[in-house]
Formats: sequence, structure tokens, C-alpha cells
Amino acid sequence: MHLETLKVFCDIVETRSFSTAASKNFVTQSAVSQQIRMLEQRYGRQLLERTRGNVQLTPAGEVLYQASREIVGRYQDMEAQLQAVTGVV
Repeated sequence: MHLETLKVFCDIVETRSFSTAASKNFVTQSAVSQQIRMLEQRYGRQLLERTRGNVQLTPAGEVLYQASREIVGRYQDMEAQLQAVTGVV
């Protein structure tokens, strides 16, 4: 699993939109859908309930979202700290 996939998943949850998440991550909506299908296959659970114009977390999705948010946040913190140490912005 890739960190980018977890970020895309978080962005879907936070924006409640596949297309907005795709735009934020500079990928196509189709690529976002494929990433979510891959996650659902990997864990054997539906993670998101998709209805017309709405996306909601399933209980399994909530577990993955909380963990993913922490992982992505820690990664972003680490990048910021490394940039501060090297002086690269």
C-alpha cells in the first residue's frame, strides 16, 4: 500500500467527493476509484458507501480513516522537520 493511496482516501472522506479528491491529488477520478477498490479488496471490506452525490464511511472505513489520518499527518510532520533541518522549503 502506498502513502498516496491513504492520502487520497482521507481526502475523499474529508471532501466527501471523489472528483475533489482527484483534483487535490492531481490524478483522474478513475484513478481514485481504482485506489479505493484496491483498498476494499485488500481488506475485504466496503470502506465507503457511495450514493448519488454523497460519500459516507462504513464502520471499517472509519477505522481505516482514523489510522490513515494519523499516518499521513505524521509523514507530513516528518517532511516539514526535514525541510527545516536542511533549510529547503
